[in-house]
Amino acid sequence: MSAGDNNSRSASAPVSGAPRDRQHSSDDRQSGSEESGYDSDDVPYFEDFDSGHSIVPMRRIRSSQEMLIQQSNGSDMDAITGWLYNGPLQRAKYQDFSTIDWIYDNTKARHYKSDLRARARRKGRLGKLEMLADTSKPWLILLAVGFAMGLIATCISVSSQWLIDIKHGHCRTGFYLNRRFCCWNADDVCLDWVMWSDHLHTRWRWVEWLLQYMVFMLDAILFAAMSTYLVTEYAPYAAGQGIAEIKTIMSGFMMRKFLGLRTLCIKCVGIVLSVASGLSLGKEGAMVHIACCCSNVFARAFKRVKRNEVERRELLSAASAAGISVAFGSPIAGVLFSLEQVSYYFPAKTMWRSLFCAAVAAVTLKFFNPFRNGKLVPFQVTYDRTWDLFELWFFVLIGVISGLAGTLQNRLTMYLMEYRQRSMLKNFARGEVVVVALVTAAISYLSVYLRADTVTLVSNLFTECHSQDTDGLCSRGDRAGNIVSLVLTSIIRVALTSVASGLAVPAGMFLPSMAAGASIGRAFGMVVQTLYEAHPTWRLFSACKPDVPCITPGVYALVGAASMLAATTRMTVTVVVIMFELTGALIYVLPIMIAVTVSKSVAEALEKDGYFEGIIHLNGYPYLSMDQEYVLQGTSDEIMIRASEMTVINMSGDTLERVVDILSNSSYSGFPVVKSVTTMALAGYISRSDLSMVVERALASSMYSDSSPCCFARDAHLEPADDMARHTVDFRPWVDPTPITISYNTDVNVVAETFRQLGVRYVLVAHHGTLLGIITKKDVVRTVRMQSRNNFGRPTLSSLLSCGTDRAWPTWRSWRSPSQPPPQGLAIFSSESQISIQGFKSYKDETTTDPLSPHHNVVVGRNGSGKSNFFAAVRFVLSDAYTSLGREERQSLLHEGTGPSTMSAYVEVVFDNSDNRFPTGKEETVIRRTIGLKKDDYSLDRKSSTKAEISSFLESAGFSRSNPYYIVPQGRITSLTHAKDAERLALLKEVAGTRVYESRRESSLKIVEETERTRAKITEDLTLIEERLGELDAEKEELDKYRALDRERRCMEYAIYSLEQEDVVEQLDEIDIKREQLVIAVNARQEACAEFERQAADLEPEIRAAKQGLELLRLEREQLANEAEEHARARAQIESAIQDLEQDRASGRDSITELRRTVDDLNRDIRKREGELSRIESEYSKAIKAESALRERFDVADQQRKSLLQKQGRSGQFSSKRERDTWLNGEISRLELSIEQQRVQFEATEREQAEIQSRLASISTAMAETRARAEASVQQVSEMQARETQLREEKDVKISQRKDLWRKEARLETERSDLHEELKRAERSLGSTVDRATSEGLQALPAIRERLGLNGIHGPLFELFEVDETYRTCVEAIAGSSLFHVVVDSDETASKVLSELNRQKLGRLTFMPLNRLNPSAATYPGASDAIPMIERLVFNRRYQRAFQHVFGKTIICPSLDVGSGYARGMNLTAVTLEGDKVDRRGELMGGFVSRKGSRLEAAKSLAQIRARVQAADAQAKETLATLAVLDQEITGLHSTLQMLSARISQAGNDRSSTKQELKQLVKNEADTKAFGEGVSKSLATLKAQQRSAELELQALQNELQTPFARGITAEERQVLERLLVEVDAQASELAKLSSRRVEAEGRRNILQNELGLGLRQRLEEAQQHLEQATAENPDKNIGLRSRELAKQSKLQDDVSERLGMVHAEIEDKSREISELEEQLNAAKDSLENETRRAQKETEQLEKCLAQRNLYVQKKNEYMRNIQDLGVLPEEAFRNFNRAQIPKLAKKLHKANEKLKKFRHVNKKAFEQYSIFARQREGIQQRKQELDQSAASIEELISVLDQRKDEAIERTFKQVSKYFSDVFARLVPAGKGALVMQRRTDQVPDGENRDDPMDGSSSVENYIGVSIRVSFNSKTDEGLRMQQLSGGQKSLVALALIFAIQRCDPAPFYLFDEIDANLDAVYRTAVADMIHELSRDSQFVTTTFRPEMLVHADKFYGVTFENKVSHITTITQGAAVSFIEEAQPS
Repeated sequence: MSAGDNNSRSASAPVSGAPRDRQHSSDDRQSGSEESGYDSDDVPYFEDFDSGHSIVPMRRIRSSQEMLIQQSNGSDMDAITGWLYNGPLQRAKYQDFSTIDWIYDNTKARHYKSDLRARARRKGRLGKLEMLADTSKPWLILLAVGFAMGLIATCISVSSQWLIDIKHGHCRTGFYLNRRFCCWNADDVCLDWVMWSDHLHTRWRWVEWLLQYMVFMLDAILFAAMSTYLVTEYAPYAAGQGIAEIKTIMSGFMMRKFLGLRTLCIKCVGIVLSVASGLSLGKEGAMVHIACCCSNVFARAFKRVKRNEVERRELLSAASAAGISVAFGSPIAGVLFSLEQVSYYFPAKTMWRSLFCAAVAAVTLKFFNPFRNGKLVPFQVTYDRTWDLFELWFFVLIGVISGLAGTLQNRLTMYLMEYRQRSMLKNFARGEVVVVALVTAAISYLSVYLRADTVTLVSNLFTECHSQDTDGLCSRGDRAGNIVSLVLTSIIRVALTSVASGLAVPAGMFLPSMAAGASIGRAFGMVVQTLYEAHPTWRLFSACKPDVPCITPGVYALVGAASMLAATTRMTVTVVVIMFELTGALIYVLPIMIAVTVSKSVAEALEKDGYFEGIIHLNGYPYLSMDQEYVLQGTSDEIMIRASEMTVINMSGDTLERVVDILSNSSYSGFPVVKSVTTMALAGYISRSDLSMVVERALASSMYSDSSPCCFARDAHLEPADDMARHTVDFRPWVDPTPITISYNTDVNVVAETFRQLGVRYVLVAHHGTLLGIITKKDVVRTVRMQSRNNFGRPTLSSLLSCGTDRAWPTWRSWRSPSQPPPQGLAIFSSESQISIQGFKSYKDETTTDPLSPHHNVVVGRNGSGKSNFFAAVRFVLSDAYTSLGREERQSLLHEGTGPSTMSAYVEVVFDNSDNRFPTGKEETVIRRTIGLKKDDYSLDRKSSTKAEISSFLESAGFSRSNPYYIVPQGRITSLTHAKDAERLALLKEVAGTRVYESRRESSLKIVEETERTRAKITEDLTLIEERLGELDAEKEELDKYRALDRERRCMEYAIYSLEQEDVVEQLDEIDIKREQLVIAVNARQEACAEFERQAADLEPEIRAAKQGLELLRLEREQLANEAEEHARARAQIESAIQDLEQDRASGRDSITELRRTVDDLNRDIRKREGELSRIESEYSKAIKAESALRERFDVADQQRKSLLQKQGRSGQFSSKRERDTWLNGEISRLELSIEQQRVQFEATEREQAEIQSRLASISTAMAETRARAEASVQQVSEMQARETQLREEKDVKISQRKDLWRKEARLETERSDLHEELKRAERSLGSTVDRATSEGLQALPAIRERLGLNGIHGPLFELFEVDETYRTCVEAIAGSSLFHVVVDSDETASKVLSELNRQKLGRLTFMPLNRLNPSAATYPGASDAIPMIERLVFNRRYQRAFQHVFGKTIICPSLDVGSGYARGMNLTAVTLEGDKVDRRGELMGGFVSRKGSRLEAAKSLAQIRARVQAADAQAKETLATLAVLDQEITGLHSTLQMLSARISQAGNDRSSTKQELKQLVKNEADTKAFGEGVSKSLATLKAQQRSAELELQALQNELQTPFARGITAEERQVLERLLVEVDAQASELAKLSSRRVEAEGRRNILQNELGLGLRQRLEEAQQHLEQATAENPDKNIGLRSRELAKQSKLQDDVSERLGMVHAEIEDKSREISELEEQLNAAKDSLENETRRAQKETEQLEKCLAQRNLYVQKKNEYMRNIQDLGVLPEEAFRNFNRAQIPKLAKKLHKANEKLKKFRHVNKKAFEQYSIFARQREGIQQRKQELDQSAASIEELISVLDQRKDEAIERTFKQVSKYFSDVFARLVPAGKGALVMQRRTDQVPDGENRDDPMDGSSSVENYIGVSIRVSFNSKTDEGLRMQQLSGGQKSLVALALIFAIQRCDPAPFYLFDEIDANLDAVYRTAVADMIHELSRDSQFVTTTFRPEMLVHADKFYGVTFENKVSHITTITQGAAVSFIEEAQPS
């Protein structure tokens, strides 16, 4: 069969194809979404993302039929413009998980703005204001978003920090305070913060640690569980960070509820709990999602913004900048983040909007100042050091490490998230969160760096060491341990962040990534710092200054954080700006920029996608990156969905039922509109949502039926007058007439750019106007992700176009020509693939085959071993043999044997996809089917799939559904050999693919049947209408007679009614006279009652006021009594205190005198001791000097003596001068060395002495400063005590004033309470005159006006005018309920108030909008007895329309008689002063009106009481304000006193500490001096030793110069003798001087001890006691107490005086109340008497009124009867008198008796005749249309039959040809042929007709296909199948199978024992043919014969042991041996 044949065969098939998951199947949808959201208010129906199938295909709604019929009588260009501009107002909303149409929304926005500008030009200034209002909407939204984000960020920061600190402890002073605020004023140790372990009070530290550990973990678990519960239960979209989804939404994807209000609330609460739980998460990334949610929620308030998806995305871009702004305190970085990472479409105006929104958010956050340090984020830092050039290498290395770490984190995160999706963890989301939180808390608590929250950790890592030492980071001693800890922290942080990123909690990964990078950077910086400190002289550090720190580890942490963030997110400029705004230092931008660039380069070299892109790809979001460059290969025809697989809609001719069938039977999201299914000429495109919307409206309307025609043609013209047009469903406004189209050979890269740059949802592929296919965004995304470089095994359009001009494209299974060999390489099992079977039938254990050969594979095994089960397993996966299985059928497929029962089984087939035949882009494709008792699942490449998807997937690779013979199981050959001719014909039809034609023909026949039924019904209706028209002709004659009699009857009835009406009028006149008399009497009684009521009303307020005054006086008396008691108690206490002070005065004075005497004595002793000490020190100094001088002379003489003696002693020691000189030189060297050492020691001692002197000087200075400070403290305390006394007096005065105000406030509160009660009574009184709903509405009106700020509410009508009391009754009678109508300025104001009333259910009101009132002007009579009522009303002229509307047509008349004349004559309503009225129709209304229930009186009283209430409220408010000011002043004074008291106490403490400090300084001075003396002595000793050594050295040097001699010279001997005498004398003198010096030193020490430790200490203690006694002087306290006593006495006298006055006022007020009550009782008694009399007269008046009403009713009844008679003839107006009434009644009776004969007359015969005539014309026209439709359908059926015949004939020719060829190959000596059997071929058996296709006829003429074969001759006629042997039949059946397979080749074949019934020679032929075919296709066969083994490539053996089958690879020899053994002997 050729490709051209296929074209003609498939020509009519494109309207219905196999359902696929594309053809614009909502383009791009995500699987697994539990709820759909973006907006929660407009989801027409939901769709499943993966498959595109509608869950709810159609949902009927109640809607009007508007916009269903659109007339477009203009040109095509007008139609296109109408679609672009008018269409948007009609199109359905975007479906969930669909892509928006950027072009459509942009065009709609442009047209809207153009129209707005046009209106502005027309309206002038008002139009400009409208434009300004419209332009300001986005700015208002962004202003609200910025403010909301600042507020939300503040709440989240404060709340999360408090919850984090709660895990460790709580604040003693306020539980709501976190640790930082609790310890705000603490320096080092915070006593207010209490750890949880502190409550145990245990001495075991491990118990405290364990308790803290447990609380930490329990809190973490609790917070995490709460967060995941909220997310999973209420808002699943709140989980995660949300930026990946926002990027997808920005690209045009719809995800409803993702940005909804519920998601916003749950995200805000959940992120607080997530961060507080300690999970490795941050709140910064979630801020972007929250900001976008705010933008989406606020945008709903503006309808235009809400409906334009493009503008909403612009606002989302700007809002995302606010999220980053509040997260990092970086507005500029927010703008760059929006541009670099989030936005898909970023015009210039969006940048300004982003900057505005980010700035507002930052300013708001700055205003709230959540951290109370002026910073926007807690980890802002500043550095005061720069960086050196050599550090760049270290920064680059940090960038490399961070790039590796970031890539590792991303990969680990993606792996874990993917694992969650495919594992059971997805079913235990909450449990997973709890477990991860527990593990995280357990690990984190063990490390100080992990235990701290992320914000604190990052802040500590960024901080420099000189500012503070945080967590021991600056400790040099433990630097190595800190480095190791930081490295481990970064590793653990990366792991925990990866695990936590995919949890079902709100999360962010910005700050955790920064924390990991900061840990790496800080550790690296500490390593570099250690190297510098160990080797500062290295050339690497040559730029460092010696005395300045060179390395700042905090900068390295900053660089590491930036690098890590860039590596994970792939952001660059944004990260640099964030770090710049955090530090505020421009000098660090360059190193951060270099490190970020290196980090991103390393990360991209390892992995292309960042964190957000990875999530997008993992979740399958349809996202085309604007930054990435795609390099794809192929053309558009390789990725498009072909027209043959699509459902298209005819431009015209389809009915509404057909459209409904299309929607119900297909799952596509859009349908191309073509001019004809035959030509496939493209006419437009309509989306599924629009189509469904119009269909639902049509079905809900009564105008349309299932047979209503549908019009999709833009050039069609529907005339409104045409009845056919009125019943035509017009889809034209929703059809896109100009969809974007591309050519079939367009490059895939151009297609991708089209979707990416234009933002289209779909493009149509066309060739010269002919529809070829469609490409959706999902197709492009799939192609990009697979990076396809070849087509997917589909045919190219170039080959299809060359097949002919017919544009109906072939189906997948038949795209190859018969001569084309099957595709290469599609082996099921390649060298790397396999089949796995477990639990299926006899294969219990998992069995995996070895790789099969791509050519011929043979499976051998014994009967019952499981060979057929192996084939059944493959069929189980690939064929339709096992579909729709029941429970028993599934049970039969499971293994049954010994051991545990098998609950499930699976078969997995791995395809080799090296040639990309399967469109997966992978080398292997895995299909798996799993079955159990309750399940039957498919999977494709380890992902869940459906049977339909698997079938379509296999068919796309060449597995044809219409050819079932690529798998031939046992029995298939046998069934084919026994098949009848008709069954072979059915098989041929199936191979030919005629199912489509038959399906189309069946649907056409159904339409024909329906048309015939409709035509029959129309014929029946026409017959009935003709019969009815004949009946109506006869009924018209009887109708004429009836009309004559009826005219006579009406004349008599008129006469009777007119006479009776005259009688009624006379009776009414009499009743009116009587009524007037009664009214006068009742009015007199009413005036008397009113007078008594006024008296009572006047007395009651006076009594209430008097009682209120009495109650206030009693309350004041009680308060005064309490105050008097308090003053008396205070006075007694003060007097008692004064007595106690008087007793202490005497003893206090003696004590002070004694203390002063002691101080004087001690001062004298100290001066005496100091004088003696001065003298002793002088003597001591002289003794020291004398001793030093003498000792110096003694040392010189003694040294000379020693030298001479030593020289004398060694005279015999040496034998020569040389020997002596040698020894002397050695001694000289030793002495020189010793002298040098002594000199060094001496210099050191001198320096120490200088330091001691300096220390003594500083101590002296400190002592002087301390003494001065102590003296200043005393003065300060005195001043503060005086200030404290003054403030206490001021406070007492303020408290007294406050008490007075409290009394006043209590009095006012009582008055206000009474007034409010009176107001409620007045409101109830007024409310009783109206219904409850109106009363409630009136009460709520003021609050609504204030809340909504509506100035257009003027109030109810009764409040807007005044009227004299004389006219009050008549005004009320006319106004009625209109008095309570609310006057407003416009109907818009009324709508707002009404909406608020309905929303809050606050009652009901009627409104009078002034802009809608347009009362007509009334003409008033100029007489004095007709006064226009409106002239007697006083009101503001701005309400003229309202009063004109109510009172404009009313006049006041003295009586009803006068009013009746004016009312009927001038079309007015007349009213009397008593309230009786007559309207323009003459109806009378009125009666007795009681003045007691007057509405206007109640309204006036209510207004007066409201004024009094307002005055009282204002006075109370003023009093409360004064009280508030006083409270603030008293509180301020109290706070000042507390501060003064604290300062006085602090000053005392400072003074004590100063004295202690001074004491310590004195002791230090003494110790320093003592130490200095020791140093001086040591210095003198060293000096003497040095001098002695120098003298000895000099002597040795002199001796060295002398000649050698034995002994000393005479001169030296004389000197020696002299020196001996001098030394002895000096030694004696030195001993005496030393004794005197020691004596003086001892005395000096004694005096110093007495002064320092005795006298001065005693003097200090005595002075302290004296100061304390002086401070506690009773005289001072007595003075203070005396003043207090005088003040209390005066207060007590004032209170007593006021109390007496109050008692007198209470007595006067009680007498006044008694008198007023007596007067009130008298007035009430008189009122009661008058009321009884008035009641009796009122009853008489009511009876009179009842009679009058009865007569009025009769009068009206007669008038209605006369009116009902209609138009009367002239004879009806003859004059009759009352005597003629009986005669008239008899005549009327006779006329009625005659009319009874005509009861059956059809009185509407004339009207019905015309109606039926019109119906006949319409039905006849409809019949003509149906006749035309029937003819068209019959023509279509004939065309389908013709094409079906052609397809069958073509297929038969191909199969017949291949059968002959195959049979000739198998039987070289014979021949075979297929013969088509026809009904016309019924000839005698003797005739022979071998031409298989001789002649042609209809398909119904085919009855079967027979086979004729000859095995030994090429010329014989041949035998039929029934005449052949069993082996021959099997061979013929195999030949037929091979022929069918050659006609429709498959990639591989499975044959199960096909050679079982063949002879040996035929088995060889079949084996040879399979061997030849296996060169191009893969064969797997089973056999028991050796011939099949000869040419096979691979062999497998099946064994069966213990009821379990196994399959293994065997050799050819083993297979042959097995076959030979299995053959019967």
